[in-house]
Amino acid sequence: MRSRSQAVKLTCILGLAVLTTGAVFFEGGPDEVVYPRQTIPVYFNHDYHVRKPDEAKGITGEGLDCQFCHENVGDSETSADRDIPGHGSCDTCHDEWIGDEDEPAPMKECARCHKDLAAGTTTTAARLSVPTPNLIFPHKRHVEAEVKCTECHKNVPDKTVATRDDYPTMDRCIACHEERDAPVTCQTCHPSGVNGRLVTRYAEGELKPRRLHVAAIHDADFLHDHAVPARRGPEYCDSCHEKKDCTSCHDGVGWDARYHPGDWIGQHSLRARKDDFRCQSCHRAQTFCFNCHLASGVASGGSVAAIVQHRTVRVDPGTNAPVGPHPMTADGWLDPVSRNFHGFHAQRNIRACASCHQEQYCTTCHAVGGIGGNPHGPNPERLRGNTASKRNARACLKCHSPSDPSWR
Repeated sequence: MRSRSQAVKLTCILGLAVLTTGAVFFEGGPDEVVYPRQTIPVYFNHDYHVRKPDEAKGITGEGLDCQFCHENVGDSETSADRDIPGHGSCDTCHDEWIGDEDEPAPMKECARCHKDLAAGTTTTAARLSVPTPNLIFPHKRHVEAEVKCTECHKNVPDKTVATRDDYPTMDRCIACHEERDAPVTCQTCHPSGVNGRLVTRYAEGELKPRRLHVAAIHDADFLHDHAVPARRGPEYCDSCHEKKDCTSCHDGVGWDARYHPGDWIGQHSLRARKDDFRCQSCHRAQTFCFNCHLASGVASGGSVAAIVQHRTVRVDPGTNAPVGPHPMTADGWLDPVSRNFHGFHAQRNIRACASCHQEQYCTTCHAVGGIGGNPHGPNPERLRGNTASKRNARACLKCHSPSDPSWR
């Protein structure tokens, strides 16, 4: 029970973080599109080289600074500069392991650093593969700003060989830039095209947001959920997408088969009755539904004053049978004790009602002294000074004027 309780608490905390900040930092590692996979067939021990020796404590090490081996990093202005130490740097300390052109070191010495040496060779450099990151990154600017190497590569001093997993994630980069008042726009670090938008397609795959920035993780549900981040941060979407990306689906001509099947017109009422909130991510119930229903003859756009009282269900003139979108007959529609009473359906899913009926349909009958009964219930005085008017004064103002003291 304790573990379940802890899990619930953690879920609540994460949910609160999303609601309050719009971001949760949980990146598991560098993006493979940004930092392609590497092959590094060498032995090396960063831990030993950077560790400061202490004879009294029996601690061995060299105590070297990062730039002792990565000597060109302070002049690097592009991510294509790898600055991986080679023989020219290593033979400063290990010349006996390397030798020279006239007398190269024996194979057993080469094997101190190079893995799986093939017979007759003295190097595995041909198999070393460290692709250029698809990123804009000048080491020089960071060195000049006195950013310590371990601020970006914090785990390297405790490792053997450093790999792509030791590159900083976007979370760490953004956090550091915000602390130092450096730019945090996408184009600061990600390459962009001539149109100013990010390049998202590379040989390694497509670049997509992986972090919960403005709730825009491009996962399997993003086709349904993208309306929220699109409203919250449209400029974030514009860094990659053009307007035509939106209109390709939202052009008003038809529907996208990724969202709706071909017989959606016949099926959509079932989803609407379930009060599916996903509909509202694209459609505004009153404007979108009412206009279409009005054009198709399902809804009535006539004057409320011209509506025959109590005739809330359309009747076929020939058979006198009720027709229309309501999932019930006319019987009981106005009877409070019937399961077909319209009030029950309005309370269950008022959005379905609003897809055809305008608000004045309700207030025509449901006013003080109206045929629909007092809208305040059996005890109107309980609403005086109640928080209902403070939370939603718009409902009160349908009948009351702003200066009416009776609802204050």
